[in-house]
Amino acid sequence: MALLNIPLLIFAFVIFALIIISYTIEKIDFVAVSIVLSFTVATVTGIVIGLDITDFIEHIEFEAILVILSMSIITKIAQDSNILEYLAVKIFKISRGDQRVFFYLICIITTLLAAIITDVVVVLILGPVVIRLCRFLKIRAGTYLLGMTICINIGSIITPFSSGENIIISSAFSLDTIYFLQNYWIFSFFLLFITIYLIDKLYLSKEPKIEELQKKYVLYLIDADLMVANKKMFYINSFAIALTIALFAILPLLYLTAMLSAFLLVIINKQYTKKRASELLKDVEWEIIFFFISLYIIIGCLLEAGFKEVFINIPFSELDPILMSIILLIAVSLISGFIANTPTALVFIPIIETLTNVEGFPTIPIYFAFIIGINIGGNIIPQGSACDVMTLKVARDSGVENLNYKRLLKVGATFAIIHIMLSVGYTLILTLLFS
Repeated sequence: MALLNIPLLIFAFVIFALIIISYTIEKIDFVAVSIVLSFTVATVTGIVIGLDITDFIEHIEFEAILVILSMSIITKIAQDSNILEYLAVKIFKISRGDQRVFFYLICIITTLLAAIITDVVVVLILGPVVIRLCRFLKIRAGTYLLGMTICINIGSIITPFSSGENIIISSAFSLDTIYFLQNYWIFSFFLLFITIYLIDKLYLSKEPKIEELQKKYVLYLIDADLMVANKKMFYINSFAIALTIALFAILPLLYLTAMLSAFLLVIINKQYTKKRASELLKDVEWEIIFFFISLYIIIGCLLEAGFKEVFINIPFSELDPILMSIILLIAVSLISGFIANTPTALVFIPIIETLTNVEGFPTIPIYFAFIIGINIGGNIIPQGSACDVMTLKVARDSGVENLNYKRLLKVGATFAIIHIMLSVGYTLILTLLFS
């Protein structure tokens, strides 16, 4: 057990705060800053406590890093196959131009996609397609983009591999796809349909209706098959990605399944794209991976300085589990909303480990409060979620008139509060059931 070293703990927290600040300032190279600062605090910690490089390597969750790397490759292959563009156009054809049906379908599909593919990629690809469809129909795209970005954060709750923070949490506590299915799907889909219904009633219903002639004209013109450059590659990759998701639910070792699936897809696609693994690896979000590694090192330094011991000495057993779960949910939601999801997850993991070891504290409500809070907090302010920032960028670049920072802040914060309130109610039910 690490001994509490208060000066070192304060120093590590100051460095951690500087890394978070660098992450929020666009002009700063946050990856370079995080690497320099993390190695600085590691050097100081190593000298003070007497550690070597193996001690710091042990704090890096390489299973989580491998899953993030693999999902980046799978996302890139899905992107190259035009799967998302095809889905967007197919959804419109299925809706037959009914804007309410189209809105419901696009929100549901983006939510499900966000459970599999990086949320930013979903916005980056589907956003422009939705904007183009709305322009053809002579309607404004803002409310559709708004619904997409709010629902995407709900999609992150559905699987353990949906986002960096979910991968980190599920790796830390050995939570698999079946666990998420059993404990999060009912609430996630309840939250999704409540959200879509409210956006429809409060915003979409006030939008101008599509002219019947224009609707028929666009339905006649657009063809989902035209979105697919290589049909054979499209069908093979669609089947392979669907099979990968099924394997995630069946096989226990998420990181091995992810790695095998990603590189099997690379081998299958080479005959169509002529891209070797080395070329696809260039498209991996290495900056995010190295940022995560830096955060793991910082958290390792905090733990070596006695961060966990601070919470071990708190008499949690004397606190009410219901109250503790609700406080945790609200605290995590607010912190992740105003800072960033991944750093919040890493800081809270030692606290969650302490709570789950307290006699009388049920793990299911604690994990629920933690994971839900991390994911829904992003809608509090646009800067709290990468997909919100990307949605604003896509809207601004395309000249969408009815979606700006002010509207996304107002609507996003409103739904974040609604989601937190509903989550508190569900956490209460879980605590009563499992206490």
